[in-house]
Amino acid sequence: MFEIRKTMHIPLPPQAVFNAARQVEKFPEVLPNLDSARVVSDEGNGSLITEWTATLKVGPMSKKVTWTERDSWNESDLSCRFELVKGDMKIYNGDWKFEAQDGGTLVHLNVDFELGIPMLGPMVNNIANQVMDQNCDELLQGLNAIAAAQAGSAG
Repeated sequence: MFEIRKTMHIPLPPQAVFNAARQVEKFPEVLPNLDSARVVSDEGNGSLITEWTATLKVGPMSKKVTWTERDSWNESDLSCRFELVKGDMKIYNGDWKFEAQDGGTLVHLNVDFELGIPMLGPMVNNIANQVMDQNCDELLQGLNAIAAAQAGSAG
């Protein structure tokens, strides 16, 4: 299993960034490897079932990866816990935290994952970890873009 820990400062209020992160349908617009993301069902109490499809490029190989996750959004502490429901990954879970800092938001993204694709050996799995690490960076940059666009359209 691989663990990725990322942080990024976004110069917008925490509630605005939290709200932007909940807009999963917007992420394919800003993430080149993400083909689709959609809310499948709203279970109430901030819990959403979301479905994702991405193209994982590892060296010369390319593999479509699909998964369904449960996103548990907690408005009171501006956090989200996500966990794999089903899909191509063996393990995929983690959390988002949004905290006020320096007039903006410090976003924490923690992801634990294991692809579980039998054809990938240890060396390719390490490359896949690097790709996932880069994807997490792109996810934070994408969140910044979505939040900035929403802030711009709100005022």
